[in-house]
Amino acid sequence: MLEISVFRRFGFKLRLLVLVLLLGGTINAQVDQSSYSVLGVGSPNWSGFAQNAAMGGFGISYNSRYFFNDLNPAILGTNREAVFQLGTALDYRSITNGNETYSTMTGGFKEFSLSAPLIYGKWNFGISLTPYSSVNYGFTQDRTGPEGGTTLVDVTGRGGIDQVNMSTAYNLGNLSIGLKGTYYFGSINNEEKFTLESLNSPFATTIVNERRSFGEFALSGGIRYALELNESEQINFGAYYNPSFNLSQSSLITFENEDINGTVINSDTLVYDKDLNKSIRIPERIGFGVSYEKFRALALGVDVQLQNWKTYRNSDNLAENYYGESLRIAIGAEFVPNIEQPTKLFNVTSFRFGLHYEQTPFLVNNETVNDFGINFGLSLPLNSFWGLSHVTAGFTLGQRGNISTVGLVRENYLKLNLGFSLQDITWFTKQRFN
Repeated sequence: MLEISVFRRFGFKLRLLVLVLLLGGTINAQVDQSSYSVLGVGSPNWSGFAQNAAMGGFGISYNSRYFFNDLNPAILGTNREAVFQLGTALDYRSITNGNETYSTMTGGFKEFSLSAPLIYGKWNFGISLTPYSSVNYGFTQDRTGPEGGTTLVDVTGRGGIDQVNMSTAYNLGNLSIGLKGTYYFGSINNEEKFTLESLNSPFATTIVNERRSFGEFALSGGIRYALELNESEQINFGAYYNPSFNLSQSSLITFENEDINGTVINSDTLVYDKDLNKSIRIPERIGFGVSYEKFRALALGVDVQLQNWKTYRNSDNLAENYYGESLRIAIGAEFVPNIEQPTKLFNVTSFRFGLHYEQTPFLVNNETVNDFGINFGLSLPLNSFWGLSHVTAGFTLGQRGNISTVGLVRENYLKLNLGFSLQDITWFTKQRFN
């Protein structure tokens, strides 16, 4: 069991890690992009860390002890030793809207985590930073302006909602019970730039900027049970439940006028409702999964996650007609060729494959927007003097939406998730010699 002396030894490092979490939150949620993220609070994140993404987001009931998995807080009980993990992501998309096609790419820091045993093999604690939703879009519209002119409107949006999670899991034999406390925070910025063409006016450009800021704490929980078939094989069952909660929101809307040279002539604040105690209602999320596992050789299973965004309420306590029911199904597998002969890198490399189908929460002209992807990846073990580490890569080839209905957009995308994990038992063990 951890003693106070151990926490004192690592107190500075832990404080530094928390600082990295908080600073990282300002750039998180920028690793995904979608035209549909213009709606509501953006595109929800379902797929977990890099090793989960390589299996289509699979991991509610299964996890390797060498990696951090935040899909189900009870999964934390599979980590015997301390695990440090961070990840980044790259997203490339080809977007088709009617007869027009263009491409875009974004990427950056995505996630961070640290777990440690409080009682070895019984009780674990973890902290992580991950995106809950991502907003990243941009498009241009032509509108009829005054005096027969044309108004060119450039619309862009950036940001999202991030989550700092503090999780704990306790093992009761083959049953693990997990509890997670989450602080949701972040901001979504929407800018509309109106440019009057064919008019010789000193007020040729007007920019309206809306910034919505969020913050709230919420609790969730999960369970996992391992049914042992023999010494090396078992069937895993997992489930989690995130209750609905009110997420506080404040809005700041400003505008400014620019002349034809781009110089700001005047600006003003239209709305600032920080003290009105407004909030939005985030729907409950439920997930469950089952998997077959042969220790350090093979794992395969399926996950289902559900969230009914029809129960979403905006800051005026009203439902939104662009939200419906969302569903995600992930089928994943992990294979290690021959752990008994670790002298060859190929034998101990973890290969992963997966498929995912997602009915996104977005409705366009009462039609659902679906997402389908093929996933694959691997983890390379790297032995070093500081512990056992892994470099993980996960790839997703997918398509979101279609162009069969007016108003819909088709997005063909390639996602790359990169992760680094480090496992070491010596960080949080009792010193025997000074």
